[in-house]
Amino acid sequence: MKKVLSTILAALLAAGALSACQSAPASSGTESTPESKAEESTAEESKAEGGDAATSDITLTYWSMWNSTEPQAIAIQEAIDAYTAETGIKVEVQWNGRDTQQQTIQAALDSQTAIDLFDEDFQRVSTQYNKNCLNLEDMAAAVGYEDYAVAALSAAVRNWAGELIAIPYQPYTSGVFYNKAAFTAAGIEKEPETWDEFLEVCQKLKDAGYVPLVQDDAYVLYTYGFQLARYIGQDAVKELALNGGWSQSAEAKKAADDIANLVSQGYIDGLDVYPKGENRIGFEEAAMVVNASWVPSEITNNTDCDLEWGMFNYPAVEGGKDPNTVANIGAQAFAIPSYSEHPQEAFDLITKITSGEFDAKMAMASNGIPADTRNEEWPEMLAGVRDAFNVQTAGTARHHHCQHLQFPRCLE
Repeated sequence: MKKVLSTILAALLAAGALSACQSAPASSGTESTPESKAEESTAEESKAEGGDAATSDITLTYWSMWNSTEPQAIAIQEAIDAYTAETGIKVEVQWNGRDTQQQTIQAALDSQTAIDLFDEDFQRVSTQYNKNCLNLEDMAAAVGYEDYAVAALSAAVRNWAGELIAIPYQPYTSGVFYNKAAFTAAGIEKEPETWDEFLEVCQKLKDAGYVPLVQDDAYVLYTYGFQLARYIGQDAVKELALNGGWSQSAEAKKAADDIANLVSQGYIDGLDVYPKGENRIGFEEAAMVVNASWVPSEITNNTDCDLEWGMFNYPAVEGGKDPNTVANIGAQAFAIPSYSEHPQEAFDLITKITSGEFDAKMAMASNGIPADTRNEEWPEMLAGVRDAFNVQTAGTARHHHCQHLQFPRCLE
C-alpha cells in the first residue's frame, strides 16, 4: 500500500509539468529518420477495364506517424495504392513512427519542408501545429464530412484551432475494461455506474477469486486522474495541474484516499511494472483495468488470450461534478501544411484513408474504432465499447471530450 501511495504522490509532482503522453503506445520497432525512410508508393501499371490507368504529373509527400509494418500503415498504404491507381498521383511516404514524427514535424513545418499531408496526435495538431496548417472547412463541407464525422472530435479541433484544420481518425476512448467471463463467474449482472456500485463489484470479484483491478506503473495517473475529475470536474483538475494547490484541495486528498482504500481492501493487490498488471487479465488472474480502447488488443497480443471484453464508463462519485459520461477520448489526425502546392489532392487522399472502405479496413486490422460513423462493423473485441463511446462522443465536445495528458482532462 505504501508503494502505491508513494507512486501516486510522485506522479502528482510530475503532473505539474503537464507534458503530453503518446495517444497510443509507441511501437517497439525501430523508427527511422525522415531522410532515411522516404518511400514512393506507386500503383502497378495495369489496364483499367475500358481504358488506360490514370496518369498525373503530381507527386504528394506524406509524413507518417506510423512505422511501415504496423496495421495502420498497411491499411494506409493500401488506400494510397488505390488512390494512385484512380488518379495517377504518386505518393512519397516517410514512415517516421511516433517518436520521430513528434520530434521533427514542427521544425519541418516551420522551414516549409516539402510535405503535403502529415498525421499526429489530434490535440497537438490542433494546438501546436495549427498555425502551419490549412483551413479545411470548405473542402470538408464539399464532401459532407460532418455527416459521418465523430461529432466530439471535429468539435474539439474547431475549439482548439478556431477552425477545422485537421481530420481526426483512429479514435480511442477510455474507461474500465474487463473480462466478461470474470463478471459472469462472480454473479455480476449489471455494470456499475457509481463508485459505491463499483466497490460492490470489486468485492464480488475478489470473493470469486479474481484480483478485481490491476494497476500498472504507466497508468497510475489514469485511475487517480479519473477519480479526481469525478469530484471536482475537468476545469478544476486543469487548474490544479497547471497552477498547484494540491495541499489545499480536500478533493485531491479524498481521491487519493479512495485509491488507497482499493489497496487496503485488496481490490488492487499491488503496483505492477507495465505491462505485467494488464497482462494478468489475459491470464485470467484479474478482471478489470482502467485504460483506453487499445488495451484489449494490447493484452491479447501480449498473452494470446481469447476473452470477451466489456467496458463501462468510469463511475461517478457522490456529490461529484463530472458525470460518468465524461471520458478521456482522443484520436490521431491528418492535416495539410498551409504551403502545400496540392491541397485538394492531399485532402482527397485524406478522405480516402479516413472514410469508407479504408477506414473500415484500418479499424478491423488494428482493432480500433472507425472514424467514419457509417462504418457499422467494429472489431469483435471492441463490441463492448461501442455503446459507451457513442454516449461519450454524441453532440459537442462539452462533457464528452478529453485528451490523454498526464491527467485525464476535458477542454471546452
